[in-house]
Amino acid sequence: MDDRIKILELLSNKKNVLLMGAPGTGKSRVMNEVAEAFINGGTRLAQPSHVPGTGIPIPAVAAPTGLDLAMLKKANRKVFRTTLHQNSKYRDFLTGIVPELGAGGGYRINEGILYRANEFAKQDNSAALLIIDELNRGPAIEVFGGSIVAIESDKRLNDDNTAAPATQYFEISNPADGQMVEYAFSPNLYILAAMNQADASVAPLDVAFMRRWQSYQLKPNYDVLYENFGVDRTQPIPTACSTASDVYSVAIHALEKTNELICIGRGKEYQLGQGVFLSTKPKDNSMSSALQFASEAWSMIYAHIEELFFGDSISIGYLVNANSPLSPYKLEELYFAGETKSVLTCSDIDTSNIFNLYQAIAGRDQ
Repeated sequence: MDDRIKILELLSNKKNVLLMGAPGTGKSRVMNEVAEAFINGGTRLAQPSHVPGTGIPIPAVAAPTGLDLAMLKKANRKVFRTTLHQNSKYRDFLTGIVPELGAGGGYRINEGILYRANEFAKQDNSAALLIIDELNRGPAIEVFGGSIVAIESDKRLNDDNTAAPATQYFEISNPADGQMVEYAFSPNLYILAAMNQADASVAPLDVAFMRRWQSYQLKPNYDVLYENFGVDRTQPIPTACSTASDVYSVAIHALEKTNELICIGRGKEYQLGQGVFLSTKPKDNSMSSALQFASEAWSMIYAHIEELFFGDSISIGYLVNANSPLSPYKLEELYFAGETKSVLTCSDIDTSNIFNLYQAIAGRDQ
């Protein structure tokens, strides 16, 4: 069962799903696939396939999933999308006073995206999916405000949008007249959010807030890389660079080893996903293009390592296997102000030494 189907089932039962995982594990891609399946009633367009002798691929066809979910049976389904950031406000999600532009000036009550999604879900035979990217990059607690408890699956309205004994109400400004009214969420509103646990630049989310979500973890998927680059993972790590396949093989093995060590040094949530090798494509199938591609990918890998172990030259040096005969990195002990300091140095990483660097990392015992 793929991630898309699992998440749709979780959304159907829990209403709120939080997609978590290391950077590059495909959170944005999965959210897009869930949105597509939600709109298409659980189906997904398969990739067009070519029929020999014809000039163009045959049209893509919908692939049924066999899902029997109430939300996918609604005649009217709509996806709402937003991204949290430092300037996100409660009024952007629910309602609030904003200036009225134009010659007349004045103020109006804004209808935020969570409010609009819920109002759509309240309509007859309708369902709404709200997608929130970068949930932990903005002030999530302030943005949701009094609706934090009300989003829980057992605190929603009945299917006909009447109050249930356990329905949780909270106050908002009514966009129609500005008066404070009690408000609750429809059971046909589904919220899918994503966050990057490894982002050291943002604070962790409140535990009470996290309890309102069903978490779903994405892990680095190396099989995707081996398949995408046509590499047989059962073959030994190449010791010489003879083909483009050798470059891709040693690079993917190096990513696996790097993540293995990151799990030990920082934790599994700080790994780097397969997206580091999928965000761009090699120019062609030549070995020179493969080496250039691998060099560019390394800059992203190393930036991630530096962020995780900022100021810790010894740990960074260990990860890149500094002082290995193959590695362009060197860890030196230098004297400064009465103390001995470990300093990591390196020549430029380019197509001339990138294969050896990946081999130094991938071929180490530990």
